[in-house]
Amino acid sequence: MRKAKTMVFLILTFWATALVISAPSLAQEKVEGTVVKTNLTACSVVPGKVGTCEGTLVLESTKDGKPHQTTVKITRDTVLKKGDAKLFLFQLQSAPVTVTFSEGKSEKVAQSVTTKGR
Repeated sequence: MRKAKTMVFLILTFWATALVISAPSLAQEKVEGTVVKTNLTACSVVPGKVGTCEGTLVLESTKDGKPHQTTVKITRDTVLKKGDAKLFLFQLQSAPVTVTFSEGKSEKVAQSVTTKGR
């Protein structure tokens, strides 16, 4: 019986390790820039919760001394804030922001967007 438990433990450990090694990197990155475009694709009302909209924003920043635009996906779970106040996606238009995102399969997905401006 002890050998069977040890074998199960080893197999589970092997598969857990394999999953961790093969999982895509979920490292978060940060980029600062100015929002040059927002696009709202879906929105729903959740009582007591602001920012339950989905869409994209286009961020203009400087990369290697040249202007660079990055499109970032905004999900219902993305936190959009100015200080302690929550914002709607359209309120970020033309604002200087810091975006924390992770790289998805084919797109950047924002975890948070914060602004100090306007």
